[in-house]
Amino acid sequence: MRVILIRPDNRGNINTRLPESLNRRQGVLPPLGIAYIAGVLEKVGHQVKILDVIASSLTADQLRREMDDFKPELAGITTITSTLFGALETAEIAKEKGVITVLGGPQLSAYPEETLSYPFVDYGINGEGEFVMPELIAALQKNTSLDKIAGLVYKKDGQVYVNSAAIVTDIDSLPLPAYHLLPMAKYDSIIGAYPVSTMISSRGCPYACHFCFKQPADLQCRFRSPKHIVDEMQYLAGKYQVKEIMFYDDVITFRRAHITGICEEILSRGLKVNWEAPSRVDNVDGPLLKLMHKAGCVRLRYGVESADQATLELMNKRINLAQAKEVFSWTKKSGIETFAYFMLGYIHETPKTIEKTIAFALELNPDWVMFTMVIPYPGTPLYTLALKEGLLKNDYWRDFTLGKKTGRIPYFIPDVAAWTKKAYRRFYFRPGFIIKQLSRLRTFQDWHKCLQGARGILSMAVN
Repeated sequence: MRVILIRPDNRGNINTRLPESLNRRQGVLPPLGIAYIAGVLEKVGHQVKILDVIASSLTADQLRREMDDFKPELAGITTITSTLFGALETAEIAKEKGVITVLGGPQLSAYPEETLSYPFVDYGINGEGEFVMPELIAALQKNTSLDKIAGLVYKKDGQVYVNSAAIVTDIDSLPLPAYHLLPMAKYDSIIGAYPVSTMISSRGCPYACHFCFKQPADLQCRFRSPKHIVDEMQYLAGKYQVKEIMFYDDVITFRRAHITGICEEILSRGLKVNWEAPSRVDNVDGPLLKLMHKAGCVRLRYGVESADQATLELMNKRINLAQAKEVFSWTKKSGIETFAYFMLGYIHETPKTIEKTIAFALELNPDWVMFTMVIPYPGTPLYTLALKEGLLKNDYWRDFTLGKKTGRIPYFIPDVAAWTKKAYRRFYFRPGFIIKQLSRLRTFQDWHKCLQGARGILSMAVN
């Protein structure tokens, strides 16, 4: 079958946690989910094309022309709840062409029935789609029953049926993502080296932060072998001259044997490629950080989130500020850059707690910081609490899915956008920070990224 897999347009995403000017400039990275599905479909003999509408800046008319040229029989479209409208527009365009439409991504775990209520959405995938898609195609080709396909959401006799979530238990069994179908030269990160790519070394997260949406598959931790991971790193560095790999694991350091195995495999091969990853301040130490740096780790991302311990406990973050201070110090001493995430405007926050968080960010003095405005996403304990306390009057995201809501979900702190601007100004406009960043600039590309970031912050700060 001829299959087109699409990352749709996300323009008009008013429910992003980031200020718009920064969201536009942070860069575009490969869509691993559909790239993995493409790899599986190619392996079993299907003809596959990937359209990354965001990276290629495709208009709706260009998307139509791409479909006319490829003539797909089935379109797989990835989506999250806040960017659903772009996915729905894409599905409608595909249906105009007589194409079978399948939507996947976290949205289908949150609101499967509501998403399939649209006549131009034929199927959905609840969970991980690598094996759902080929099973669905086989069933359509043979005209066999759909009720046994784990992860499938489908319609029958006017009803929507949601099969049990699909989870890939052995992620080492998956082929490499179909990088050859992606516009690899178009991917870039505002703070990383170019060319850049993303990877995963594990799936799932053992933590339960109350602001984080969890699909069923996220609740099971699964790990790739170090050999398989480093094979992929070596492939990206050789085939696409990738200079930096951004791991998109939830927490790469959760299992110590896993991360040490990766580092030792990199060192044993003498592989020279930079990489960065998300971690937590409660599962690294000095010796591990030194090993990671030696193996090419250039940056670690830590979710500190708040400087108010009561807020951290409400988030179920399970860390404390003393840990954060110690680990940021260890990380800097190891030679690894630090990237800190902070959330502003959490439920029950006050101007005093927000001010405390901004001050703590300045005290930690990471190399990079991101302040995000708190948005309660569907299915999270935070969202449930907001509904229970009457901060949300109804199920906003269900109404959003059904097209009844098109505006931004209300913030818990009405002036949180102003606080976020203040936080960015205070952190990035410090003379010491500016001097440090300028001293690091070596190439034209470094200067270009620096100017782009500065423009984003300036535009956000003055508007």
